[in-house]
Amino acid sequence: MAIASLLTGGGIRASAPGAALHVADVYGSDPAGGSASALARALAWMVQGKVPVVVMSLAGPDNALLGRFVAAARARGTMVVAAVGNEGPAAPPAYPASYPQAIAVTGVDARGRVLVEAGRARHLDYAAPGADMLALNAAGQARSVRGTSFAAALVAARLSAAWSGDAAAALKVLDREAKGAGARTGRGVLCGACRTAAR
Repeated sequence: MAIASLLTGGGIRASAPGAALHVADVYGSDPAGGSASALARALAWMVQGKVPVVVMSLAGPDNALLGRFVAAARARGTMVVAAVGNEGPAAPPAYPASYPQAIAVTGVDARGRVLVEAGRARHLDYAAPGADMLALNAAGQARSVRGTSFAAALVAARLSAAWSGDAAAALKVLDREAKGAGARTGRGVLCGACRTAAR
């Protein structure tokens, strides 16, 4: 719910107003929920539905099956935007963010500082707000959130808004929007004004 609210609003600022959301539950009641095979099935469903931008607000170890599906999705016109995780900069590189075909995203706070708990990927594309902000919980109540998952959703929103069917062209639009490129923010911070400030 929190990720969806950041995209479509409903009491907080929407980063992708009017966007159609396609939601895949990769956890559900399955004991293997969140597994690489569940993620691969969800991604295949998104590709089949011609969803242009998919946000994966989760991180884990490398997995050959998931890597193949992320690469296949990109080849078929679906961009995967993935969070670098919240295990800290000393953690191993996170996946799916580390796959070369994925758009890897870290989070920053209200002062533009990279989150101390932000993980890392083998490459970094963008940063976006990931703290000092509100999102809605399952009951529709605004609550403070923190983490790179929320930043990934905001980057996905900007990529979706820039999408015209050409990935390279959409990324050029994002590059023009991004502010403060650097080793810890990639090509820069996006969607700085998308944050609904925590009270």
